[in-house]
Amino acid sequence: MKRFSLILIVLPLTAIIAHAAGRTVAGVVTRVDPCAIDVRLDNNETSSVAVNESTLYRKWILAKPWGQDPRANANDVTVGMRVRIDVARDNPTIAKTVWLVFGRVGYLDPRLTY
Repeated sequence: MKRFSLILIVLPLTAIIAHAAGRTVAGVVTRVDPCAIDVRLDNNETSSVAVNESTLYRKWILAKPWGQDPRANANDVTVGMRVRIDVARDNPTIAKTVWLVFGRVGYLDPRLTY
């Protein structure tokens, strides 16, 4: 039983550490063009990440309605939007997946009128 408990603890920790080893860029979009996205990081530095035809776009839904479609595309990225970008392992200047954050507390969706 102790061995089983150890496995249950070690496996999730391994997944977390492996995921954390990948490079990500998170912050607020300051510029968008067909070839790159500029992001202001939480430490107020700016990072530019190239996008291409193989870049995936997904919604990271943090508030209701939960059942909305998680798919997104390049046209959904707007200035002022919060994003998290997973970069390619073989080339850390190219975006692998762009996560568009929806519903984060403290950040208004710039596409909606309140």
